[in-house]
This record gives sequence, structure tokens and C-alpha cells, in this order.
Amino acid sequence: MNQKVFHLNGKKINNKQTFLKKVAEAIEFPAYFGNNWDAFDECITDLTWCPAQRYVILYDHADIFAQAEPTQYQIALDILNSAQEYWEGNNISFKFLTIKK
Repeated sequence: MNQKVFHLNGKKINNKQTFLKKVAEAIEFPAYFGNNWDAFDECITDLTWCPAQRYVILYDHADIFAQAEPTQYQIALDILNSAQEYWEGNNISFKFLTIKK
């Protein structure tokens, strides 16, 4: 099975802008990525630049962002949950694991 695994190192993610920057780097979003929640939602449900039958995102030290900006962190989780529903509705596995240390 064609699988893509992305690692999001959250050690330096303590706000929305840093999260968006780091997730764009980790998943190699296209240059047109707009660095906002709408753009994140659009790119995470596109992924045509890295086609696969399974996507896995490992996000460690998620607690840093969660504690620093809980509302923004929850928005990120909501978008990831919606993306999971979208991909699984298209018979493509999409998993994300948040690891708090």
C-alpha cells in the first residue's frame, strides 16, 4: 500500500502562525499555501502533490500549542478531524496522532 507519513515536530509550535508554517513544511504544501485556517483546510483535503492510499501525521509535543493557544489548537484539531472524515469517505486512510510529552 502506498503510504505517506509526516512528522510534525511541535517543540517550537506555540501559536497558530508557527503551527501553519511547520505543518506546511512537514507536508510540503504547495507554494500557494495561504498560511491561514481556510488554506490549511483546503490543502489537507487536497494532497494531490503527494498521492497515497494512506496518510499518517505524527504530531509530537502537541501540548505546547494546546496550552499556549487552546482555541487555535482546537481549530487545528477540528480541521484535521474533518479531513479524516473527508479522506475516509473517499476510501483513503487518514490518521493523525497527537503525542503530548
